[in-house]
Amino acid sequence: MSRFKRRKTSMGSSGLSTIDITSNLHRYGDCILHCNVYISRGIHELDNDIVLRYACAIANSGGGILHMQNVDYKRGVCSKDLDTWWSGMEIKLAAMISSDDICNYFDMVGNYDDADLYLFVKTSEHICTINYHSRLPTDTATHDVSYQSVIKLLQKEGPEKPLAALPPVPTDYYYGITHECLKQETKQIQFKQLSGRNSRDGKGIPEKIKSLVSKYVSAFANHEGGHIYFGIDDDHAAVYGEDMSYQDQERTAKLVQLRMDVIIWGSSTFSAQRGVHWDIQFFPVQDVPPRKNPRFVVVVSVCKFPGGVFTATPDSYYVNTRNQEVKCWSFDQWRKAMLNPFRDKPELHGRFVKLPLMVPQAPLVFSLKHTINSIKSKLLTEKSMKLPQPRHFLSFINHQDTRDLICSVVDLFPAGQHLSLFVNCWGLSVPSAPIPKVICDLFVVSESSGCHLITFANSESSSIWTHAQDVAAHLKYKMVALGGCVAKFGIATHIINVKNFTEVKHDLDCKFYPSHFDMTSEKFDEVINSLIVIMAAYQPVDFTTLNSKDMSNILSCDTHFFMLTCDQFELLFRRQFTKELWVHSPPGAGKTVAAVQFVQELKRRGCQSSEILYLAENKLLCSYVGSFNICRVATRLEFLQANKDSYSSVRNVIVDEAQNFKDRDGDWYSAAERLTKPRENSQVQACTDKNLTAINSDLSLLERHGFFWVFMDYSQKVHKFSAGLPSIIGKNNFMMSEITRNSKEIFEYAMHFMNGSPEGQKVPLTDDMAGLRGDVEVSPHLGHDYKSGQSVEILKCDKEHLKEKLFQVLSGIIDSGVSVDDLAVLVGSKQDKPEVTANVKPLSQKIECGLEVDTVKEFSGLDRGTIIGVDPKVNSEHADLNKFILSLATRARDKLVIISTSDDIQQKLATKV
Repeated sequence: MSRFKRRKTSMGSSGLSTIDITSNLHRYGDCILHCNVYISRGIHELDNDIVLRYACAIANSGGGILHMQNVDYKRGVCSKDLDTWWSGMEIKLAAMISSDDICNYFDMVGNYDDADLYLFVKTSEHICTINYHSRLPTDTATHDVSYQSVIKLLQKEGPEKPLAALPPVPTDYYYGITHECLKQETKQIQFKQLSGRNSRDGKGIPEKIKSLVSKYVSAFANHEGGHIYFGIDDDHAAVYGEDMSYQDQERTAKLVQLRMDVIIWGSSTFSAQRGVHWDIQFFPVQDVPPRKNPRFVVVVSVCKFPGGVFTATPDSYYVNTRNQEVKCWSFDQWRKAMLNPFRDKPELHGRFVKLPLMVPQAPLVFSLKHTINSIKSKLLTEKSMKLPQPRHFLSFINHQDTRDLICSVVDLFPAGQHLSLFVNCWGLSVPSAPIPKVICDLFVVSESSGCHLITFANSESSSIWTHAQDVAAHLKYKMVALGGCVAKFGIATHIINVKNFTEVKHDLDCKFYPSHFDMTSEKFDEVINSLIVIMAAYQPVDFTTLNSKDMSNILSCDTHFFMLTCDQFELLFRRQFTKELWVHSPPGAGKTVAAVQFVQELKRRGCQSSEILYLAENKLLCSYVGSFNICRVATRLEFLQANKDSYSSVRNVIVDEAQNFKDRDGDWYSAAERLTKPRENSQVQACTDKNLTAINSDLSLLERHGFFWVFMDYSQKVHKFSAGLPSIIGKNNFMMSEITRNSKEIFEYAMHFMNGSPEGQKVPLTDDMAGLRGDVEVSPHLGHDYKSGQSVEILKCDKEHLKEKLFQVLSGIIDSGVSVDDLAVLVGSKQDKPEVTANVKPLSQKIECGLEVDTVKEFSGLDRGTIIGVDPKVNSEHADLNKFILSLATRARDKLVIISTSDDIQQKLATKV
C-alpha cells in the first residue's frame, strides 16, 4: 500500500503572501471575519473603524483571522498610505488591549497593492474594549479610565457617599469676581464657562450643559464625588454666569435628568435619584452689567458611587459562535466578563487548586494539583503516540485499508511528542451534523509540526472542506475560550480521499500562519493542557461537561467546574467503547460521577433517555441521579417488580454501588444484562455516535449490543450474603484508586477499617476480588493533602443518655455555622431510624429545614461535609463491622463524629483514632 508522503517546502512566514492565504483560506481552522477597508482614508472614515470592532470581537472570542478586502489597491495608493492608515490602527489596537505589546497579539500580512490584507489575531488575556465610556478626574480636567482603573471601579462595593459629604456649594456669586471658596479646580470641583463663546453648532446653553455633563458625572462619581460649576471661567476662576432664562433653567433640569437616566450607575437596572445621587441648582449672579441679560451659575452635584459609573455601554464586541455574527456586549455581560478572572471559591482551596485560565471568559475550574500532569503522562506515552486515540475507535472502521491509512498518517509525526485524537469521541465532541462520505476527523497536535485537523473521506468536495474548517475552528475556540490556551497557534485542515489518497494536493508541511504561530515545546504543553481541561472538566451539580458549553452559557450563570481525576478520565477515555465493564473503586473515588458522565456520553451519541437505565440499591442515590433527568432511574427492587414491558426500550444499563445489591427477589443481574443484548424484531436499536453512524452503513456490532457497566466497591460490601453478582474472572475490569472526597484525617481513619491496610499499601484481595489479581492494582490513595483540622471524634455514652448526647453534639455543630444541608445523621439499622429521628426533632426550632437521618446502607454513594454516626452495630453473622465502619466514615468529607453505647465497639473505634 502506498504511503502518504511529506514534501518539504520553502514556504514559511517570510514567504507567506496574501495570495497564498487567499488560495488556502478554506483550510484555516479559525474564526474568520471579512470586511472592506479604504487605506487612503482615515481610520474612522467610510466605516474603516469596522477593523477595530472586528479585531476586538476576534480577540475576545478566542482569536482568529480578519480578512480585509483592500478597496483602494487599484486606485493609485502607495506604501505611505498603508503605513499611515495602519499606524493609526495600531494606536487604537494598543489602547484596546490596554497598551500591551501589540506584536504579541496582531500579525498583519499584506502590501498596499494587494487585493486582500490579513490580520492574524491572538486571543486577548482579558476583555478588550475600544472605549470604556468612563472617566476619572484630575485637578484640572477628566480623563478616560484605563483597564486597571476600570477593574478597580467595578470591584468597589458598599453604599454611595451622600451629597452632604461633598464640599459646600456657595450661594452668593458676583460678576467678574473669584469666589473665595472657588479659587481653583480640584478633583472634586470643575469649572466651565459656556456663555459668550462662539458656537457653530447652534446649541443653546441647556443643550451644551446636557452634552458636557456626562463626562464630569462619570469622573466625579468614580472618585470622591464633586460639583461641576457652569458659569465660572476655568482660566481665572472668575464668575460670569450663564445667560439663561427661567425657561432655560427648567429645560436644563429636564435635559440633565434625561442624561442621568442614560448614564449607567454600576448596573443597567439601577436608576439614580435626584437629591440622593445627583442634584442641579441655579444661583443668580449679582452685579451683572446693565446691558447684559441675567446670569446664573449652574451647579451639578454628583455623589461618590461604587461599582463604576459609565456614560454609555462600553464598546466591546464578541463573535457569536453559532452564526459568526459580531455582537456588542450588553453592559451586564461586559461587566461579568471583565470580573470573570477574579471569580473564586476560597472554600475549595484546601482540596483543589484554581486553574489559572487567563482568557476573557474562561470558566472557573478547580482541579487536584497533579491531575493535568498525571493525565498528560498517560496520554503521551510512547505506546499511545503510535496510534490514534482512543484506539478502539479504529475497530469501527470497516475497511482495513482505511485503518492502515489512518495509522500511516499518524506515523508521519515521529519527531518530538505528538498526540492524535479522533474527534467526536468522549470529551472531544463537536456539535456538527454528519456529512455524507466523511469517515472521521483526526486532530493531531505535534511538537514539531503544529496542529492539524485531518478529515478522512470517500471524496473531496466544498462541503467536506467547510466541515473540516468548522470542526477545526470549533476545536480551537474550545481550547482557547474554555481551555485557557493563550499561545499563538493555528489549526491547518487537510482532507484525505481514501479512494485516491496518492493524489493529496496539500501535505502536512505547508505553512499557513506567520512564524510567530510555529509550535514550540512550551506551546505544545499549553495546547495539550487546554485539551485536557475541555475534556475533563464537569459541573458538580448537573455533571454537564465543559466541552458542551459556550462562552455565553459560561457567563450567564455563576457556576464552577471540577476536573475529573486521572482515574475517571482514563476510564471514560480509554474504555468508552467497552460494551461490558466492571469498574472497581474504593469509597470516595467518584464512581457516581464517572457513571453519570458516561450516561451523558451515551446521550451525546444519540441515545434517548428512555434507552438508558441507571440502577442502584438505594432510593436516595436513585433520587439524586434522577434529579438530573438524563435517563431512567430505578432501584433494584423497582426494576424487578416492574411489568416486563416497562423497560423494553432500554438498551444500556449502568449499575451503581453494586456491592449493596441482593440476590433475593429475583436474578436482577441477568435481567439487566438481557436488556443490553440483541433482540429479534426490535424496532429500537442501541444508541450509536452520530459520527460513527456516518462512518459505515454496517455497524452491526455497535447496533446490536448496548452498554452494561457495573460500578462496585467490595471493600464496602457490608452484608455477607450474595449480591447476585457473577464471578469477575474473565470480565473487563477497571480500577479507580484515587480518593478525593475525604479530608486527610477521615481518610487515614477510614483506611484502618479497609482490611487493616494503611495508606500506601495494597489492600489484601478478598475472595470476591480474587479475579482482579494481575488485572488491576488495588491501592487506594488520597489525591490531595487537605486537612480539615478536625480530628475524628469517638464519643461514648450510656444508652439512656444517647438522646441528650446526640442533641448536644448536633446543637454544637449547628451553632458553629455548619449548614444543615451539609449534615447527616446515620444509624446502623432501619429499626433505629424512627427513634433517632424523633430525638432530633426538637432541633427544628433552630433550623428551617429537616435534618437528614438515614441508615449507613441507604446513604451509600452519598456524602455530606459533616457526618454523625449513632450507635454503630451489625449482626456479625450477616455483616462485617469493619466494612460497616468504613462505609460510615467515608460518607464524611470534613468532620466525622461517632457516638457509641457499646464498650467493645467504642474501644474498637477509638483505637484507630
